Amino acid sequence: MSETQTPDRLRPDIVELVLEAFARVDITAERRSPTLVLIHLPGAEPFTKDFSDAVEQARSYPVEQYPDMAEQVALAMMRAFRERDIPLGTHYPPRSDDHGRAALVAVLRQLGLDARFETPKVLSLPLSDGQRVTSDVSDYLATVEGVPIDDAFDKAGPFAKAVADQIRRIVPQDESSEARWRVRLYPTTAFPEEVWDALLFREFAPGLRETVVIDTPESVQPLDRSVLERMGRTEEQVHTEAIARSVAEEVEASEVELGGVAIIHIGGAQPYTSAQAHVLSRHLGEAPHGALVAFPVPQVILANPLGKGDPIMAMDRLQELAERFVSDADRPISAQLFWWHPDSAARAEGGVPDLRPVGVEIDHEERSVSLYTSDEEFGPMLDGLTGQG
Repeated sequence: MSETQTPDRLRPDIVELVLEAFARVDITAERRSPTLVLIHLPGAEPFTKDFSDAVEQARSYPVEQYPDMAEQVALAMMRAFRERDIPLGTHYPPRSDDHGRAALVAVLRQLGLDARFETPKVLSLPLSDGQRVTSDVSDYLATVEGVPIDDAFDKAGPFAKAVADQIRRIVPQDESSEARWRVRLYPTTAFPEEVWDALLFREFAPGLRETVVIDTPESVQPLDRSVLERMGRTEEQVHTEAIARSVAEEVEASEVELGGVAIIHIGGAQPYTSAQAHVLSRHLGEAPHGALVAFPVPQVILANPLGKGDPIMAMDRLQELAERFVSDADRPISAQLFWWHPDSAARAEGGVPDLRPVGVEIDHEERSVSLYTSDEEFGPMLDGLTGQG
């Protein structure tokens, strides 16, 4: 029996799912009958919504789509009332084709600011004391009305940086924030270049940048490079201190075997786990040939000490695991695999580990293996491990 033919007695209660979605966005509602719902409005009389049409339409959809349908009902309800200046729910959710608002929120969140629209024209941003500040962004919106998504991000970058600068002036970044310095790994695509120009970062590996941030209970704020002069600190000093504090964060390392390959999972509850790459030998044990490493999400490092299992199989397993993490994450880093060169073990904690991009493609039908790397050492090293050298 197909999903669209599921008997009504086995279908989820779409109205109940809508009520649950309402509760998640702080919409107060009461069920008055199988299809009637009373919705309370701030500063206005409540109104009754009949979901008979929604129940009927839902019968033509697979049941696994019901939760998303209910979520969309809640978002549409908030959107409709906030467009009429009635503050229903938590925020104003942009429409799916509203690239200008979506791009601005996305860039600000990459900058560590929990941005949202209160109304179609009013943006809300957090302060460090838990309060929020609002700003009318009508001028920005006029420049992005109807533009394609790529153009929207081009325009959102400079505007978001200016907004972030304003917030930082409200919450000054100075030496008092030193105890909260951390390093967080971002893909180079995380911010527009004009935003990167203002941040304190260094190249960590091809495609990845290690960025100094300020850790607060409300957000993770990238450190503005302009604060260095008034702090009297060098970039190297700040990076070293931020790395030391990040390395001190609690993580848990565990080892499992997948198909004869040892996989080490290093995980933490905070988004600074990538800093463990500076002290990776602590987690690897003996690794005279270095290790395969991936940084799929901010909370996880995946590694295989080369020599523990077939190296080609290890590359394949790690790539697959990294891709799974990336596909399931809201803010992934990268599925790229790197060779952590054994010389990295001798580098200072505050230095940058030697990470070289590698990859493999296995065609099981053709029984062929394609190795991807521009590194002259990696291939011969693999040949030695597999007995082909």
